This record gives sequence, C-alpha cells and structure tokens, in this order.
Amino acid sequence: MKENDKLLYKTLKTLLSEKLSDAEADSLRAEGFEIKCPTRKTAVMVALYKKAVAGDLSAIKELRSIVSEKTEEKLPNNKAVIIVDDTRA
Repeated sequence: MKENDKLLYKTLKTLLSEKLSDAEADSLRAEGFEIKCPTRKTAVMVALYKKAVAGDLSAIKELRSIVSEKTEEKLPNNKAVIIVDDTRA
C-alpha cells in the first residue's frame, strides 16, 4: 500500500470505530434497529441497508459483497449465500 492509502485506511478505521452519541443511537433504535454497541460503522451499515431496501443497485451489490465476505470466513465448505428479496411493495 502506498503511504497515503495506509494513512487514509487507518484514519477511516479510527473514525468508524468511534461510538455514536446517545441521541444518534436512540434515533437508530427508534427506527427499529436493535443495536448493542453503536459505532459510526453501525450507522454507515444502517444507511447502506436503507439505500439497498429503497432499490439502489450499488448499495445492494455492496451489501452482497459484505455478506459474502463475512460468511465465507465462517462457512467451512464455502457454500453460497442466497439473499431473498422479501421487500415487495
């Protein structure tokens, strides 16, 4: 990695790991999200989820990518993950 990329990565990681304020966390909980340890990363994931549910294709692809990265680490046989669209209007 280039030096600038390393600095950016480290800075973003630090920013995303900061705790949300109580008001921000309460706002997410009021929307129905069950949150145990609210961080900026949590808020970003909720925002990405909202965009995906609204039909934003890039957000859907990003969520699928995140889900597949996490499940590949946990699945011993690298089984595929199927995402079911149950958000019919």
